[in-house]
Amino acid sequence: MFVMVKFLIVGSGGREASFAMHLMKDVEVYAVMGHENPLIIDCVLQSGGEYLVGDADSPDTILKFAMQHSIAYAFVNADQPLANGVVDTLLQNGIKAIGGTQAATRIEWDKIYAIDMMHRVCPEFTPFYLVVSDHTSLSEALDRFKSHNLQVVVKPQGLTGGKGVKVMPVHLPTYDDCYQYAASLLDKGPDESVLLVERLEGIEFTIMGITDGRNLVMAPASYDYPFRYEGDVGPGTGGMGCFTAPSDRLPFMTDGDLADCRVIMQRVIDDMRHAGLSFMGVLNGGFFKTVDGIRFMEFNGRFGDPEGLNVLSVLDGSLYDVLLHIWNGTVSGDVITFAKKASVTKYLVAEEYPESSSTATDFTVDVNAIKEMGIQTYFASCIRIDDTTYRTLKKSRVVALGAASDTIQEASDIINKAISLHIHGSLEYRSDIGSTESLQRLH
Repeated sequence: MFVMVKFLIVGSGGREASFAMHLMKDVEVYAVMGHENPLIIDCVLQSGGEYLVGDADSPDTILKFAMQHSIAYAFVNADQPLANGVVDTLLQNGIKAIGGTQAATRIEWDKIYAIDMMHRVCPEFTPFYLVVSDHTSLSEALDRFKSHNLQVVVKPQGLTGGKGVKVMPVHLPTYDDCYQYAASLLDKGPDESVLLVERLEGIEFTIMGITDGRNLVMAPASYDYPFRYEGDVGPGTGGMGCFTAPSDRLPFMTDGDLADCRVIMQRVIDDMRHAGLSFMGVLNGGFFKTVDGIRFMEFNGRFGDPEGLNVLSVLDGSLYDVLLHIWNGTVSGDVITFAKKASVTKYLVAEEYPESSSTATDFTVDVNAIKEMGIQTYFASCIRIDDTTYRTLKKSRVVALGAASDTIQEASDIINKAISLHIHGSLEYRSDIGSTESLQRLH
């Protein structure tokens, strides 16, 4: 008798919903999630698995559920569970957990540790930066930035969900504003430190590297839209949408840029392995394309959201096979490949986002009609009320639509059309993600 593998996912966002959707084709999907994500529930039940609504950041909660259901594999990909050591706990109890250990994913949850590592292994790709731990060193550091005529990016040391970083002059018009914001971060506790980094002129992009701790396959580069409103204005968010191109690189990149990113990521993977750190999963590199070449911005220890939705939409083969190659140490470009298609993802959010909403919003989605257009719906921070009605959870991004096509613009246009036809309610999105005008600004 054939027995399906039991595979656990952790988390309740749109990214985890995409994991469930891809894995359900090959395994029984089990889930621990913070709320009843409609797509995750559908995938779990259709695959024959079970789910728990509980603390998806708690190693003990996740371990108890995994042991109760004899879970064979787990894919841990959200930032807080990784930082809390969920992978370590599962591994220690005989469960094949894929994702970085707590020590390995420090590369995400400690920005100072990450840039210090970069400066050690890739100094030629590292921007000017200073670390401050008190008001005196903060004043001295800002004086150095002034003397070099450099604008500043202020970064909290720890996890911020993409919303704690502030950039001069967009969010912080003057050096005094930088001082006030950085000082407020330092005042949160005696052990707080703040990272001040040179503001780079260029274009941000992301490459997710699939790694077994030694070998590396780079997914197609992705371009994210972090700002809330069209035209790249407004507050920073967790990501309003993203695109990938039909090739491995984005339209503004060269083959040399791609090669430099590979050098950076391979050196970092090698450095972690030599330090005895177990990193099996996704090393997510944030980079800048500048007039002087590629520069490092940050690392995440997981698939991005929304970038992961894009990459998985053009993955050849199954996500289950990719995760097995990671676990077995057999990652290579021969077994993990991507279709030569463009992809676009767009998130819909409540009007108040990125601030929390005072009240929940009901909205309708015709998932089947959207699917008939060749578009996938990824529910995130919402719950199902009935077959077509959903309710926001008053915070975070609500639902994403993703499409793959021959060109970025085609994928963007068809998503806009689907939203106008088949999603109704007081939700907002950026129609300019992947638009012709947006792409022209990037060249």
